[in-house]
Amino acid sequence: MEGNAEFSMDGKRTLSWSGKGDPFNMMPDTRCYNIALAAAAKKGTKEGLDAAVEIFESMPDPSLNNPIVGTPAKNLVTYNTMINGFANAGQDQSAYGVFQRLKKSCLRPDIVTYTTLIKASIKNGNIEKALDLLDDMKWIGIQPDIVSYNSIIESLCNANRLFEAKDLVNEMEMTRVSPDSMTYGLLMKGLLRANKPGPCLTLFESACSDQRTAELMENVQLYTTAISAAAALGDHERALELVSRMNRAGVKPNKKTLTALMGACIAGKKYEAAANIFMKIKNPDSYAISVGLQALCLDGRFDAALELITEQRSGQKTLKGKQVMAGYNKLLEEGLHAGEYDIARDTLSGLLGAGYIPSKITFRAIMDGMGLVPDRPFTSAAMRKMSDSTPSDGKFEFLLFVLDSLEGRKLIVDSSFYSSILVLGAQAGGLHKRIASLLTRSRKSGKQKEISVCEEESPDEACSTPITSWEEFLQDYSSYKENLGPSTVFPTVRVSTKDFGRVLAAEQGVAYRGGGRVGSRR
Repeated sequence: MEGNAEFSMDGKRTLSWSGKGDPFNMMPDTRCYNIALAAAAKKGTKEGLDAAVEIFESMPDPSLNNPIVGTPAKNLVTYNTMINGFANAGQDQSAYGVFQRLKKSCLRPDIVTYTTLIKASIKNGNIEKALDLLDDMKWIGIQPDIVSYNSIIESLCNANRLFEAKDLVNEMEMTRVSPDSMTYGLLMKGLLRANKPGPCLTLFESACSDQRTAELMENVQLYTTAISAAAALGDHERALELVSRMNRAGVKPNKKTLTALMGACIAGKKYEAAANIFMKIKNPDSYAISVGLQALCLDGRFDAALELITEQRSGQKTLKGKQVMAGYNKLLEEGLHAGEYDIARDTLSGLLGAGYIPSKITFRAIMDGMGLVPDRPFTSAAMRKMSDSTPSDGKFEFLLFVLDSLEGRKLIVDSSFYSSILVLGAQAGGLHKRIASLLTRSRKSGKQKEISVCEEESPDEACSTPITSWEEFLQDYSSYKENLGPSTVFPTVRVSTKDFGRVLAAEQGVAYRGGGRVGSRR
């Protein structure tokens, strides 16, 4: 370029000009410079932007007094290209600097100039600047186009400034800039995000009934948003009716449409229909799988749900880690709610086997699925209600299985979950309360160092009767009972130190007065 062999990009030097030929006919013109400027700016690197600035500054500002020979002067494309380069690099102040230089020149900004600056302002979160630029356009007589309007409407909707967005749509119609399907889509999604599904559907239906916009609404994205709004209202019949209208209009539902329909059926408690819809989706994406898992669980198809979540961790990596965890948590909660303890066991084993660590949400899912409470009731009515409902052996066995599984990986138990086990043991009484009492003697803080076993015994006395599993201890209590003593070693229960007051209150409910030490912590 310019015959300068010292100039290079990406380590490649430009060729020197041989000097042959008529220099007046071989000098690069403004268009040539603009092409080089655009290529440098589009590199997206600091080196490329620096090269673009060097080219831009080498060109004189436009003037009627420009010399006939030498470097050609900038034109409007030159300024717009440099503004766009700075905007894409996130340097909006530099972009505005070039814009001010353009306004001081003999050139006049055009719609490309303003649209580029509006997008740069929105990208940097400066909606007010974008609105000012829109007003500036109109002031100097440039009519904003659909791109400019939609860019600002989208930013207003994202900022939950829906009234201002609707005002811009009204302004578009007054200035004969017809809103397109994207305009309505932005407004509908904004209303849906603002938890206004009713107005979202109203906007859709009013546009469908208007002859000027009815054809625009025959769009799969708009129908999908309307179905999502119906789902948010819990109106599955409305959602199904919208799908029927889609088919009559020749608009084919896509994955997102069917996923939204699943959500509507779940909201309307039509779980079987939701699960059947999921089975019809070919190659579902991560969101469809997440909703489908929920549908399968709520419909009681636990084996299918477990198979689906197992596929995700063993090869078909459609779901991300958090989505897989959410699937496990939902399957745990619904499986336990239905009393499917075998499914719940397989689910927890799969979760731990995949390397995941149960979160507070996981423990909460187990508690909600089993109807556990972490606090002892204090009113007489609550205590009578509690005593009238005796937990099953399967329920308590599962909780001990959870403790054994966590200890197998040396994981910490949530304090609320631990407290709920003790409350359940106190409610049941008998052997369950006895084991809950022993749990308190095996508890240690999650941050506490391992203590030596049989710490009260003499050095010559060896520890005996090790118990490796709380669940096994419950099942074979009769065979362990005769050998229980100070030397009995129980599995450790590592409990979080949060909500320690709740833990102590729950432990008090299963404490035996005047009892001696039964065993040691392992």
